[in-house]
Amino acid sequence: METIRKVVYVGSDRKLEISLPDTVEPCLVEVVVVVQSLPPVTKISQEGEETLDFFGFLPKRIDTLEFQQGLRAEWHD
Repeated sequence: METIRKVVYVGSDRKLEISLPDTVEPCLVEVVVVVQSLPPVTKISQEGEETLDFFGFLPKRIDTLEFQQGLRAEWHD
């Protein structure tokens, strides 16, 4: 099973066309469509550009390397 996420615009004809990656073999597949309206945006990204804000990714909260080095430093104290 493969999950593919895309943010697309649905026009007045309510038709959706999706191109699948080469990793999807030609065969009988089940496709699940989840529709969630998004707030209006002032800039629409170009095809292929990652728009991570739409996908619910959290902002970077800590520097993971700095955190790890801090933990190791505690061992030597």
